[in-house]
Amino acid sequence: MSTQIALSMATLNPDLNIGLLDVDICGPSIPRMLNLEKQEIHQSNDGWSPVPVEDNLSVMSIGFMLPDKDAPIIWRGPRKNGLIKQFFTDVIWDDLDYLIIDTPPGTSDEHISVIQ
Repeated sequence: MSTQIALSMATLNPDLNIGLLDVDICGPSIPRMLNLEKQEIHQSNDGWSPVPVEDNLSVMSIGFMLPDKDAPIIWRGPRKNGLIKQFFTDVIWDDLDYLIIDTPPGTSDEHISVIQ
């Protein structure tokens, strides 16, 4: 649903800058859903640059960082929390009007990290 919201908002109002953050660490699906699986993020001294989808829509996901896109990610709380915190502090988003966060279903470590 969050992917649909981000795409709809970006399409309906090209003046809005939208970021889509995939914090489903163990099952990142946004790169696949947007046909961006071969894309990679760029890292600089300033941080990570999200993958552009449109002029006004950028995406960040652990899915862009994996050498093997089909390899399972079996991380527990502290490691997942650390990456999510990095997403909030180290990703170089342009000036965003909205940051839409895609989380895994249910309640998990990812939800708690986002709220904190």
